[in-house]
Amino acid sequence: MTTTDAPVVRSFEPAAHMKNLMKVGNAVLTPMLRSRWGARMHELALLTVTGRRTGTRYTTPVSVQEFEGNLVVLTASGWRVNLRGGADVELRHDGVERTMHADLVEDPDEVARVYGELLKGVGLAKANHVGLKVSGDRMPTHDELVDAIGHHRAVVVLTPS
Repeated sequence: MTTTDAPVVRSFEPAAHMKNLMKVGNAVLTPMLRSRWGARMHELALLTVTGRRTGTRYTTPVSVQEFEGNLVVLTASGWRVNLRGGADVELRHDGVERTMHADLVEDPDEVARVYGELLKGVGLAKANHVGLKVSGDRMPTHDELVDAIGHHRAVVVLTPS
């Protein structure tokens, strides 16, 4: 089988040492996104989520994308479980803080559909922008995306409250 026949698609998960670097990067990004520079960082936002059991508020930098008229966050992070059943969140995006309603999409078919559409938009060379690694020269099929993403990734759909 050649790379032109079947691309290899997998979820892009950072290695352990990269996770430590991401923590440092998030510590730098958080104050930047709260500052006037945050208004210029359109692809990034601060998302504040309240823990379901503890009530603790967690603020994390996230990458946001526009999809079907809404903002979406693609994630494999554990904080997403706090959004099961829907939840109100705070989003600081483009320098503006607003309350949004977050719906967590975990159905593998729907998650794969969203990832596939966004992948078409960014192209294969920038698959890492949507949390995927693709080798080959064709778009992955829906079934290949479902297999690659499995239950590792989810989509958070943000709508105005």
